[in-house]
Amino acid sequence: MAYIADDDILAQRGDMLRALLFAGTGVAWFTLRFVAGPSQTTASMQEWPNVISFSAALLLLALALVTFGRMVGGRSVTRPVTIAAAAAGVMSVVNIVEDGFRVEAAFYAFVLGLLILDVALGWLAVAIARTETGRRRLLAAIPAATLAAILFPPAGGPLMLGAWLAASAVALRERFWNQPPA
Repeated sequence: MAYIADDDILAQRGDMLRALLFAGTGVAWFTLRFVAGPSQTTASMQEWPNVISFSAALLLLALALVTFGRMVGGRSVTRPVTIAAAAAGVMSVVNIVEDGFRVEAAFYAFVLGLLILDVALGWLAVAIARTETGRRRLLAAIPAATLAAILFPPAGGPLMLGAWLAASAVALRERFWNQPPA
């Protein structure tokens, strides 16, 4: 019988949690777009369940971006992923203030956060495409698809679902084969 070290068990658990976070992010955004509808997302935000679910999806995106950045690694990825995650996290709180408490002035902070998130996602996609080699260069498609989902809301749900399920598959690949994609 083979001995499994405690460190190996913790690493496997972390890989599974990372994959679950990525899959959950995609499912949350797909469900949000399916339930609220792409054209109704901002119009129906006066209802607390929609406000909370949209803010939760933004917060989940922030956590997934940080985890994705750690999975990809590298100095060139750190800054854009940190900025994108911070923008998504701030947007989550600002959305509650703006739509939940009906503070109209918070709209400008939300739009500013959205612009920062969009630029940081584009920067992240370019940074991954330029620094990674081989098939790992395809990891740039995940922030690029996330950016496309934000810019084109009617296709946002399926794009987010596909992008973050792909990130989940990469995380699982590293877990089961114990190697990064070549």
